Amino acid sequence: MKVYYPRDYKFLEHNKLDSDSYHFIYDHLCGFDENYNNSILQNQNQNNNTIKIGTEYIFDDNLKKKYPNIQFTFSSNIVKKLDFEQFENYNIHPELTFNNFLCSFNGSDHVSRQLLTAILNNQKIFDPQFSSKNFSCSNDWILGHLDYLNLDSDEKELYRHFFKNDNYFNNQIYSFGHVQFDHKNNIYNLEDKLTQSFLHIVSETMATSYYPYYSEKFMYSIITRGLFLSYAQPNWHHHLEKYYGFKKYDKIFDYGFDSVKNPVKRLIRLVEMISKFKNLSVDDWQDLYLSEQDTIEYNYDHYFSKNYLTHLAQFD
Repeated sequence: MKVYYPRDYKFLEHNKLDSDSYHFIYDHLCGFDENYNNSILQNQNQNNNTIKIGTEYIFDDNLKKKYPNIQFTFSSNIVKKLDFEQFENYNIHPELTFNNFLCSFNGSDHVSRQLLTAILNNQKIFDPQFSSKNFSCSNDWILGHLDYLNLDSDEKELYRHFFKNDNYFNNQIYSFGHVQFDHKNNIYNLEDKLTQSFLHIVSETMATSYYPYYSEKFMYSIITRGLFLSYAQPNWHHHLEKYYGFKKYDKIFDYGFDSVKNPVKRLIRLVEMISKFKNLSVDDWQDLYLSEQDTIEYNYDHYFSKNYLTHLAQFD
């Protein structure tokens, strides 16, 4: 098996792979546009022979049809080792207290994280004691992204008001001593923030892409028995349930935002939906949490029992 990492993406965009070998490409492949175009796969699909490529994605038939000269495979074992294995020895979390409404952890300055932190602060639900922003950026920079995210002129003029912030927030960096990829230790940096918050907004990798990609980030809430929603790709939550077997918290949350294709409109729908919870009392948050307790326990057990691997194995 020949293995390729993000540092190899430029090579894969311009060079053909050997059709006699099996190739595994790690990570997000730089994402997909609204028509499932991907520069790496487009280049490899031009090969005269069928190429065998493994990825961390579970591709549906619609995407596979886009690349008929590629035979896609998926490995649940590789996904386990890359994303979930580091949490297996974490089995005691702090008591849940719900002293805070929301937490969100934003490492790299990807466009989607700039947009997420901007709108959370604009809507006064970004608390730097519970949410991180490991980058600085300007309003011009953030609002400039709207020009490239498939919005018409009226939509851009409307939505820009939801992402503007004062210069102090834009320039500030809020960090919790996060060490990239070191999840078995990072959970101890974040566990108090997770268990004191009613809701964790997961800032998934490349939420401006159009096909669901799963990293370890949502697992931080699963193992601390918390409620989470992800700002991720369209149908991310639907695919999480279908392919990974983790259940949605649909007794209290409306997942209508999940099927919205445009990343800006999806984010606004998500924030609009959760905003109605922000001014509730701690007792109210506790009651809502308890209404989803069966699902929370199911997801917790689904991970630690490794049943999610059995679910994923269907797609190997």
